[in-house]
Amino acid sequence: MRAYRIAARYHLAELAKNTLAALLLAVLIPVWILAAPQIFAAASLAFRLRATGRTLTASTDHVGMIHGCLGVVMLLMAFLTFSAARQAGPFDRRLTAAGYPRTPLLLAKATSLLSAAALVALYTTVWTLAVWSPRHPGFLWLGLFTACLVYGSLGLVLALFLPGELEGMVVIFVTSNLDLLPQSPLVNPDPHGFLGPLLPMYGSTQTCLAAGLAPTTPLRPVAASLTWTAALTLVALLAFWIRTRERQGAGAWTHALSARAPRPRRTR
Repeated sequence: MRAYRIAARYHLAELAKNTLAALLLAVLIPVWILAAPQIFAAASLAFRLRATGRTLTASTDHVGMIHGCLGVVMLLMAFLTFSAARQAGPFDRRLTAAGYPRTPLLLAKATSLLSAAALVALYTTVWTLAVWSPRHPGFLWLGLFTACLVYGSLGLVLALFLPGELEGMVVIFVTSNLDLLPQSPLVNPDPHGFLGPLLPMYGSTQTCLAAGLAPTTPLRPVAASLTWTAALTLVALLAFWIRTRERQGAGAWTHALSARAPRPRRTR
């Protein structure tokens, strides 16, 4: 338990160090939510909600608000976890090589992902409620939460397999656009084909649209998002487990932690 608490504090601190991502999140979410009514024309949009097969009619600014919030949170969550995992990777390998148990490290990574996803989804939901009244606010949070989980897990996977931050940012940006744009009712109001439900953001998009605009909210899209999260997380954890197989004495990891901690400055 002590090893887990230490690792959890360390990984949460690594996430908190990314002040740029936190600043972008704090600014972009309210800016987009407040600007959506000024960007989109006040017109009705009829689209088919694929999860239920029903045709919904909604204001374009509400649809655009949901689409934009999903785009912001998935991008920032992926960047956040990708950057934190890359910075923590070499130190994690040194810890496990020195005998630090890997299971607490893996649990700590899962804890930091869940905590960050919950906070980002809550922040976005609160701002949405400040300017609009979606039909099911709790399911709106759930849809945003699963979007953060899916792309947070994707960031962990990319950090293990891509050589640098530039490659990771390019892959995240391109993947998120190819994933989210075809699912937006503004772009594709009558979706067809079998590929749509296979995309990572299908479940989160359908959940958020239903939560904001539909009289009922289906649970099947939530299961699809959790399946993607579980698959990506499993890939990341297996890759981490394989890369940290070399181990030393069980007590040597305390020296690695001491080396990581900042040394006090000498006073003259």
